[in-house]
Amino acid sequence: MRAGRLYHSARLLLCRTPRKRAKYLKDHDLLGGIGENCMWGPWLLPLYPKLIKLHDNVHVHKTAHLVPHDMLNRFLATCEPGADFGFKEKLGCIELMDNVYVAMNVTVMPNVRINRNCIISAGSVVTSDIPENSIASGIPAKPTGRFDMFVALRKMGKGQTVAFKNQELPDELATVEWERFLRRHNGD
Repeated sequence: MRAGRLYHSARLLLCRTPRKRAKYLKDHDLLGGIGENCMWGPWLLPLYPKLIKLHDNVHVHKTAHLVPHDMLNRFLATCEPGADFGFKEKLGCIELMDNVYVAMNVTVMPNVRINRNCIISAGSVVTSDIPENSIASGIPAKPTGRFDMFVALRKMGKGQTVAFKNQELPDELATVEWERFLRRHNGD
């Protein structure tokens, strides 16, 4: 790890929230670009961060991995000595357009654009562009739903969505949620 990347990764560790980490990345011009109202969850600065661009309102979960390179050529050269696979690393840009949410344990590979209004579901591996207004999931990630429909459904069920300080859920609300869950799954 180069000294600069190590230094900035250590500084990111000191930023307590994803919003502060995004601000740090922006203030120090560490990514290829970063828009307004972004949240950067990962604690470490990825390799080749200038190949990553975040537009406005992009949220990246702390366990997500944006990987703008692959090392397969190096591996293939050891499998077939003497064969020419070109450079040892293959580089590619990653661009997350406006209103993109990248969930936990998502991996975004090189040469990928995730277009406007997209949610990438947990555990997905994004290997190709994701179209606008999509919810994508799977390995490889493919559109499985529509962002606008998800937003409409979430608005209708807004009474179930709550935020609590320090992520503490009162016991009485937990009881209500379990009752609702059991009614739905027991056919009541």
